[in-house]
Amino acid sequence: MTNQNFDLQAALEKLHEEDWLHPGQAAFQDNMMVQEVEMEKKYRQKNYWVAQFSHLLMNQYQQSSHACARILHQTSHKNITRAVARYPESDFATLTDVQESLTAYARQQGVKTDG
Repeated sequence: MTNQNFDLQAALEKLHEEDWLHPGQAAFQDNMMVQEVEMEKKYRQKNYWVAQFSHLLMNQYQQSSHACARILHQTSHKNITRAVARYPESDFATLTDVQESLTAYARQQGVKTDG
């Protein structure tokens, strides 16, 4: 066998051996990958971020959906209502936490975030 040939049988045996020796580790890694993918999908959604800001504005600052729409520069309060319905729980404790997470995600995606 040369360096350019791939030994499929040896690779399958190694994979099988790893699964049997460390079954929990493989499941844990798969679970972490699924969670990361789900979080990535959620973070890509504009409505997710609108909902997170809106939850905090409504719960901590007693703002209405109309006020949230004005604050977040949305065209209608219905956008706020839909976003909050789609993401009914707040994942952050403060507005600063949401802003920092959004900024970190934007940087990770290659978006320039400095003025």
